[in-house]
Amino acid sequence: MNKELISWKAGTIIYRFNDQSDFAYLLKEGEVEILSEKGTKIGFINSNEIFGDQSCLLNTKRTVETRASKNSTAIRIPKDVLINEYDKSPLIIQAILRSTYLRLTNISNVQKKNLKSL
Repeated sequence: MNKELISWKAGTIIYRFNDQSDFAYLLKEGEVEILSEKGTKIGFINSNEIFGDQSCLLNTKRTVETRASKNSTAIRIPKDVLINEYDKSPLIIQAILRSTYLRLTNISNVQKKNLKSL
């Protein structure tokens, strides 16, 4: 895998809601916030965690915004490289990942629907 390192200063937007999903990132140092479409903090990524992978593998646009909350460094993984690695993984791992991603997508859609009804 090509190990292209990329760095962000605290406060830098990495990608926005509805952006194309061209890369995933493996965070090596720092911290990244996950924000809803309206800017509400809904989670965070720590060192040695991957993010941006779900939309790449499901071939969807970004469903969240990400912002470096600390100075951060990551390995940028092109979508085609990620898909190639996924395709080389054992079938059971592929099935687990895909069903997890789809469940997360369904939960997110239900939560959006419920929040709109309030």
